[in-house]
Amino acid sequence: MKAAAVFLAFLLVLDQPATAQSIFDGLGGTGDPARDAASAEYDQWKRSIARQVKEHTSLLRLGRGSVTVHFCVDSAGRVADAQVVKTSNNEQALLALSTISSLKLSPPPAAARAAARGKCHLFAQSFYYP
Repeated sequence: MKAAAVFLAFLLVLDQPATAQSIFDGLGGTGDPARDAASAEYDQWKRSIARQVKEHTSLLRLGRGSVTVHFCVDSAGRVADAQVVKTSNNEQALLALSTISSLKLSPPPAAARAAARGKCHLFAQSFYYP
């Protein structure tokens, strides 16, 4: 049943230009799931990042493919490090990196900053080009 829902969602986006799908559930946070899960503010902050990524995703059509970018957000809300970990082609990779680098993020909530103890908050973002 879940596979059918995923397949249906995939079919619905085939006719779309590039899309960004957040995979924050797999990565993100301070590395201590108990602390991160306890913070509704932290979840709201992560959702605001996902919204910005969707808003900044380019509508350019660069052929079919996908890109996955891992990135780190520091205590000031800056994207401190962004790396392509999977890509179909270099043009798509550059576009995805540009999207992540252009984010203007607010700092993480105070409780999350304290829990991180100066470490970055790690995230992953996938971009799909149908």
